[in-house]
Amino acid sequence: MAWTPVGRDGELWLERAGEPHPIDAMVLERAAAAIGSVRQSSRGRAARGRDDANVATLLDPASSAADRSAAARRLHLSPTTRVRAVASPSGLRIEPADPEVAVDGLAGDGRAGVGSDGTPDELPASAVAARLALRLTADGPNADPGPRVVHARDTGGLLVLASAIGSETGKHTDVVALEQLAGEHPWLLATLAAVAEQSSLRAAAAALHVHHSTLQERIAHAERMLGWSIGNPAGRLRLQLALVLRRLHRTATDPAGDPAADGY
Repeated sequence: MAWTPVGRDGELWLERAGEPHPIDAMVLERAAAAIGSVRQSSRGRAARGRDDANVATLLDPASSAADRSAAARRLHLSPTTRVRAVASPSGLRIEPADPEVAVDGLAGDGRAGVGSDGTPDELPASAVAARLALRLTADGPNADPGPRVVHARDTGGLLVLASAIGSETGKHTDVVALEQLAGEHPWLLATLAAVAEQSSLRAAAAALHVHHSTLQERIAHAERMLGWSIGNPAGRLRLQLALVLRRLHRTATDPAGDPAADGY
């Protein structure tokens, strides 16, 4: 008979008939390592489950003050800690509101909406803003050009627009025109996005890596299909709005609902 400790509160025994075998110690060692690995994994899942529940409590506006305070303490958040909600298509999480953190990295290979900074008590409002900001993001590159990470603080009144456009909202004729354009000439969407985002046509041409004259030819073609000019401020604003509306229709069913405690 031989034995070995397993963690701080267990023992593993090996019993056999007859004399001890030379490999008994190795068998015990490997069995103990396997048991320890399983126990550690189980503890990790349990800890993640507790963290998920605490994050859900902090993000839920219906949580009581006492429950929110207890959840914040369990996540090692003081009442004055600066945090924010981050929404992705897979759900919500909490991140530290650190200006030195590269938020663009929060998107990974997908998209992210970053809520407003605040204390743990302000996380429900941050979560609402993060979800709306997520709807203003794009998958990119040519089929859905636009930003992959959007900060709620930078959106202004666009959050109001995002809250008004749902899955049942009919598409404006400008959005229908964009969809038709995208179906027939997918590369033109990236051109229009660059024209809408850049400060000048030359800057847009540089961003697209095309000659200025080539961009002008593309714009003329797009204007014929859209039915309005995008070379003046009013037309450019109309284009910007149409691109945002198209994005909101595409993200009307983003499932950013289940909290995940990736940040803590």
